[in-house]
Amino acid sequence: MKKFNSQYTKEALEQFKELDESNQDKILEAVRIFEYIGTSYKNINSLGNGLFELKPSGVRAYFMYAQNKIIIIGLIVLKKTQKAPKRFIEQAIRNIENYKNKELKNDNK
Repeated sequence: MKKFNSQYTKEALEQFKELDESNQDKILEAVRIFEYIGTSYKNINSLGNGLFELKPSGVRAYFMYAQNKIIIIGLIVLKKTQKAPKRFIEQAIRNIENYKNKELKNDNK
């Protein structure tokens, strides 16, 4: 049984589509595993401010937890540095907050 359900911001979906098939598969597999295993999944890091990084080999997906066991993926990028660039963190948080303000409020109507 799933522990979490995933939702993607519009920006994350656009970034996902730009990845090659191999990297798309890595992200999908990592998200699928996380949905079933949850927080015990070994390939996640906390980046602070409620933001987490899902890190399959060579690709990163930045996400936050939301209500009702939902994770919102706000940014998907290819890994180019050891540490998550501050601009990626800020962009992911901004994308997720915008998503929460629009999509989750509509779901509660």
